[in-house]
Amino acid sequence: IRSRVTYSVLLPRLAPETLERFILDQFDQAGLGHNTFTQDALALVVRSAEGLLRRARNLCIAALIEVVRDQSKTVDLKHINLVLMQPHWRKDYDAPAP
Repeated sequence: IRSRVTYSVLLPRLAPETLERFILDQFDQAGLGHNTFTQDALALVVRSAEGLLRRARNLCIAALIEVVRDQSKTVDLKHINLVLMQPHWRKDYDAPAP
């Protein structure tokens, strides 16, 4: 008997509206308001994530960390851009295989 079972699944990229709805649903589950991200910031997250859940998650978490560092309460374009400028962000570690 194997001590662990592993598997992998290739998820298709999500449509921008679906990804935005997913992010807002995650805010609801975490008890955050939908105004945690400005509309422009949320749109940039959706665009930059390119339909990939992992990228969206990582970008949102990193942006929330930047907000804490900045001691503000709302994620705006400045915070998203700070994350996107980090050199490791654009490496395609989480891109699906072609």
